Amino acid sequence: MEALQQLQLENEVLRNSLQELQARTSLPSQLDEPNLPPQPILKPNLLSTPSPTCSHILEPKVSLPEKFDGTRSHFRGFVNQIRLIIRLQPQRYADDFRQVGLVGTLLSGAAQAWFAPLVETASPLLEDFPAFLAEFEATFGETDRRRTALTKLYALQQGSRAASVYASEFRQLACDVNWDDQALVDHFRRGLRSNVKNLLLNFPEPTSLSQAVSQAVLCDNRLFEFRQEERLAWGPRHTPVVQPQISVSPTASSSPTLVDAPVPMEIDRARFRPLTEAQRQYRRANGLCLYCGASDHLIRFCPRNNRPQIHRANGVQSPLHPENDIVRLQ
Repeated sequence: MEALQQLQLENEVLRNSLQELQARTSLPSQLDEPNLPPQPILKPNLLSTPSPTCSHILEPKVSLPEKFDGTRSHFRGFVNQIRLIIRLQPQRYADDFRQVGLVGTLLSGAAQAWFAPLVETASPLLEDFPAFLAEFEATFGETDRRRTALTKLYALQQGSRAASVYASEFRQLACDVNWDDQALVDHFRRGLRSNVKNLLLNFPEPTSLSQAVSQAVLCDNRLFEFRQEERLAWGPRHTPVVQPQISVSPTASSSPTLVDAPVPMEIDRARFRPLTEAQRQYRRANGLCLYCGASDHLIRFCPRNNRPQIHRANGVQSPLHPENDIVRLQ
């Protein structure tokens, strides 16, 4: 608009300059005819605002929403987007028929099946956009917004979400209930997480829902920053080593037992499978270790066997596999 006014002003200046030039070139003829009054020289008025010559205003380009398939929870957002598009492009959707046609081109599934008979029978709703929206909402919208919003508000909690996400959902539901600011503030703060509530004790009592939302979002952001700094400062957490607890029975001859001790991961036990009877006989006959099969040591000296190799029988210690030593001595 400003550019158009600037062009008009420049045109007027050029026109006045042309008139002044013509007046100067016709000066001798004016001297020959003294009875003719001199032509006045017009000067442009820079303070005056020229009237626009073009009333057409370019409308902004908008993106169309996704097609509505009849899902009840998506109805409200879809209709709000349609109304916004109509307000942004009033010349493109100037009459009711075009507005209804815009909605009809963005329907699918059950909603498209509902709209098809209106076109086939040339329903009067196609020429009346408010009546069409009323019928459209009665079919796919919420039947009782207030009762539905109350049910959702009573069960709404922040949980593990951010306070901003919780506040957005709360504001949308609050539009359908007739609560005052104090009731909305109390109910909003009731659904916050406990750590956010504790941090809100340092803030003054809010007087409006907007102030309560701002305080909650600020506290939630501070808690998030604190967790990030703590994670960077301490690094990855290591699992502490649990020391085995030894319980000794009153009988002196009994061996100590481990209670609630963590079982170490035995790689050899996963690597070596139990021997078959034929393998056991072969190792015994050839003087091999009964655990790993090596020929340079016995099973009680096997470096790969982490299990205790002695047992107690009547208070006397004896090797678990004495036959291995006997074969070795032969």
